[in-house]
Amino acid sequence: MITLYLILGLLTAILGALPLGAVNIAVINTTIKESTQKALYIAAAAGIGEVFLALFALHCSMELSGFFEQNQWIQIVFILLFLFIGIYFLMVKSKLETPKKRLQLNLRKSKFLTGFSLAFLNPPVIIYWIIAISLTNKHLFKLNTQISLLALILFFLGIYLGKISTLYLYSRWGNKMAQKQGGSKAKLFKIIGTALITLSFFQGIKFLIA
Repeated sequence: MITLYLILGLLTAILGALPLGAVNIAVINTTIKESTQKALYIAAAAGIGEVFLALFALHCSMELSGFFEQNQWIQIVFILLFLFIGIYFLMVKSKLETPKKRLQLNLRKSKFLTGFSLAFLNPPVIIYWIIAISLTNKHLFKLNTQISLLALILFFLGIYLGKISTLYLYSRWGNKMAQKQGGSKAKLFKIIGTALITLSFFQGIKFLIA
């Protein structure tokens, strides 16, 4: 029975990480421009950020839900951010030849901090975990801070493994795209840009309906 918490954390994290988001984009972009190893630094840190989000949602799901309802400007900021980043990727074709100096500066940036901040400072993901935890408590089994410590550890371990494994697959996909010939990088950036603009569009619709 207790292993169900590990499976729940794993599947819930994978489901939440599958849609193309900011962390996924960072992993793909880093794989293409730098290396798979540096992209995995982002993935490892994003997994930790995801665990913190789930723990945060587990402790104060009701308060967080009310906070985002009262501060809707946060959701608007992220919708616009996705939109502008998507437009940038659509226009990035002419900037594929990156100067060496700029690349060296990028290599010095903390991939760990990037991965953690992109995963943790993400209101839609917090809302996702609030909903996931609420549905689990309502329809599956008890999931709160009162359950055994071992069950909580397995749940958060599942979240970490699910997050980093999904991001690893995104990194592999980005690496394969980068190795193809015939301007595949430009095509990949167009796909990413289109996906981000589509994501911002649907998030905007959800925001207006809500």
